[in-house]
Amino acid sequence: MNERYHAGLDTLRILATDKADLLSDQLAAQAPEFVRLAIEFVFADIFARPALDRRVRLFVAIGALAALGNAPAQLRWFVRAALDAGIQRDEVAEALMEVAAFAGFATTANALESCADLLADQSASGCACPVSSQNVRTARTPPMPARISWRMRWFWSTP
Repeated sequence: MNERYHAGLDTLRILATDKADLLSDQLAAQAPEFVRLAIEFVFADIFARPALDRRVRLFVAIGALAALGNAPAQLRWFVRAALDAGIQRDEVAEALMEVAAFAGFATTANALESCADLLADQSASGCACPVSSQNVRTARTPPMPARISWRMRWFWSTP
């Protein structure tokens, strides 16, 4: 492999020691040239450029992947890399919410849902939504259907 490939691998190792989620061994076996190009272009040519620091590049990657709306595995990988780099969960969640203004609420909801376990506050218990779960139900509120998406839970539970 060439110097660009090794530089890309070095950047990839800085971001995460386990690259399996982003570029799997199965993908490498099926399309080794694609994986080589991805490592060289994304991580050696683009991500390692000096104009932006790693923190900013991680936010840009997270925002772009969330806005695309069709790359949840890659989004999760970059969110995990951001958390490993010391970016706070609430900062990542806030960046994802910013995407709603430009890519729409449904796209943002999908991004937040795909990363919910990564962004969950490990010390918090119960619902993280702004509506208190203690006073949500009223006598007029019908019971929530058993099979309802989490996106509708907040809507359903507002008085």
